[in-house]
Amino acid sequence: MAKGILYIMTTTVSGLIKIGVTGTKNYPERMRNLSQNGYANVSGLKQYFAIEMDNYDETEYLLKDLFKFIRVGDTELYLMDADKAKQLLLTFS
Repeated sequence: MAKGILYIMTTTVSGLIKIGVTGTKNYPERMRNLSQNGYANVSGLKQYFAIEMDNYDETEYLLKDLFKFIRVGDTELYLMDADKAKQLLLTFS
């Protein structure tokens, strides 16, 4: 069972967050890349919360399905309060 990181990043737009996953070893580079280059034409991403877990990719698919009504297109951007997202991710640990 592979471990990975499920993370939340805030954006410059209030109430718009990015939820994504990456491998444990790739996490520092992924955060640096997103912070410097943005994602889906959204810049100003800031690391907010991360949790290491087993089955991180399956959890991401579950979140995408649960949050499809607040998901921005086919991106990993969601119209959701970062604190609420953090509380939810903590229930998976």
